[in-house]
Amino acid sequence: MLKSGNTISYPVKIFFLLIFILSQSVLFAQKTDVIIMNNGDHITGEIKWLEYGMLSFKTDDMGTLKIKWDKIKRIISDKYFEVDLQDGRAYYGSLDTTDYADEILIRGYTQEKVVLKKYVVLITRLKSSFWDILDGYVKLGFNYAKGTSTGQFNFGSSLNYRTKKYYTTLTLNSVLAFRSQEQTSRKQDLTLSSQLVSPGKWLVGGSISAEQNTELGIKLRASILAGGGYIFIIDNSNLLLGIAGLNFNRESYTDTTSSIFNLEGVVQGDYKLFIYDTPKTSLTTSVKIFPGITNFGRIRGNFDIEMSWEIIVDVYWDLTFYFSFDNKPTENASSTDYGINTAFKYNL
Repeated sequence: MLKSGNTISYPVKIFFLLIFILSQSVLFAQKTDVIIMNNGDHITGEIKWLEYGMLSFKTDDMGTLKIKWDKIKRIISDKYFEVDLQDGRAYYGSLDTTDYADEILIRGYTQEKVVLKKYVVLITRLKSSFWDILDGYVKLGFNYAKGTSTGQFNFGSSLNYRTKKYYTTLTLNSVLAFRSQEQTSRKQDLTLSSQLVSPGKWLVGGSISAEQNTELGIKLRASILAGGGYIFIIDNSNLLLGIAGLNFNRESYTDTTSSIFNLEGVVQGDYKLFIYDTPKTSLTTSVKIFPGITNFGRIRGNFDIEMSWEIIVDVYWDLTFYFSFDNKPTENASSTDYGINTAFKYNL
């Protein structure tokens, strides 16, 4: 029914191939980490990460468990981790216990550090194998109304690659709308971003991306962005950060308007809230504003909000709202684009 040609088939195939290889490779991981619960239970498995007050712990017999951080008494692993504290400090090493249950001993290559468990907000596994480092998600949604012969297909995926120095993400999002078997609009983006991991709460990084939004008259926008930011709030349920920088792009349009190069400023704010009571719920919001520099007076921007509810382990139902605007669109193009999408998401 959807006549989209090869618009997204190639990148989608690449993502599914990477996801398949990743899912096969994790079967061979050794699970020798140990956590001791407050009630004395010992569980052996593999620590995947700690984020927003929830430890992801993969076991052979019970699958991947999501365990509240305050329910864990001790944690032991000879693997190598980055441990981030609430004040922005980061330490690297394996994890061990002390004589006190509220402490974690981090054994680095050259030194040891004892931290209080209640101040730990992130634990990230730093692995040597490329495939072991990867994690991410894939989501898919489809809506159709027979009465109006209208429908919408949306696909999204993200792969994350983490080392001690860099955090790299490859993200693909695609929304295709159609009516009576004919495609009416396309909103798609593919972004490769990399962030330098530095002590404290400062951020430095950049990205390259390709975007398409036919509702706004954009056939292709190829961009290079560089900037820095600061994490204002980070704890076991909240994350708030701000970013500022410069964006250089080339825009091609759906009409006869000639392609142009633009230099823009970038101001971005992100907020995430995580609630780990059943059902586990997360709220993610992002606001990006691009004030024109070479095309002074032009302002465009994006606002995205996503809510996720866990249905079963690692499977979520997503509700997403997006809003894009451009105060100087091309002729016959709209100045705004917005939509609401639903999808099922699987966390790798």
